[in-house]
Amino acid sequence: MTALLDQECRLHAVGDGVYERDTGRVWWGYQAQHGGYVLGLALTALDMELAGTGMTVQHVSMQYLRPFVDGPFRAEVTVERQGRTMANCTLRLHSGGKLAGLVLASAAVRRPVGELASAQMPDVAPFDPDAEPHEFGMGLAVLERVWFQPRIHDVDGPGPGRVGGWVQPRDAEVIDHRWGVVLADLWIPAVYHMWPSPHVAQTVDLTYHARVELPREDLPPGTPLLVVLSTRESKGGFVDEDAEIWSPSGELLALGRQARFVHGS
Repeated sequence: MTALLDQECRLHAVGDGVYERDTGRVWWGYQAQHGGYVLGLALTALDMELAGTGMTVQHVSMQYLRPFVDGPFRAEVTVERQGRTMANCTLRLHSGGKLAGLVLASAAVRRPVGELASAQMPDVAPFDPDAEPHEFGMGLAVLERVWFQPRIHDVDGPGPGRVGGWVQPRDAEVIDHRWGVVLADLWIPAVYHMWPSPHVAQTVDLTYHARVELPREDLPPGTPLLVVLSTRESKGGFVDEDAEIWSPSGELLALGRQARFVHGS
């Protein structure tokens, strides 16, 4: 069993705040690198730059300027401010020698201050290790890396369209926030079931909030997580999407929000 995401996110430090690698098509999406995988690369660069500080990712927001292709990848990290409990960073991501993404990120030392939990995980059947796995059959390499067990398909009511279910990696992927950003951009969007005519939507910006520190012992490699996606409106050529990522025990691990560019029919 191999953690493919960890392998494909490994970077080489080549200068002050500069990290590189050659990317293949292991985590390939729609005619480009999967957006969550690219953000996972950014998180790796952030972790490497802040190594030894005790800080872990709290928030990351990325604007995708152009498609990330296979081949040379470069991350340039600037620590804009670093205090005792938080650091704020910017990252410039290059693909194929061109600037392809801009990232604003923060990392923090987590503190048990003012904690409460008002949200609850949707009441769905637990992951069934003996069930026949669902496949979306869209021919994307990234979708072939996981098993899906749909649990939510609410796209016809008056409220937001909602889809989701359990996602288990086919390999023993480390359950960290690099895996989390992949999941936040992985499930087939609710709007695909809501449009009266087909369209393709690609991510133009993705924001991710880590709610807990990962990895940890109670979520070993390969653990299935519940992913819930909600869409409220498609308008002006863009569609919104919110993501929730839950542990099997019902703990909220992360939140995501993105806008997708809607292509014509």
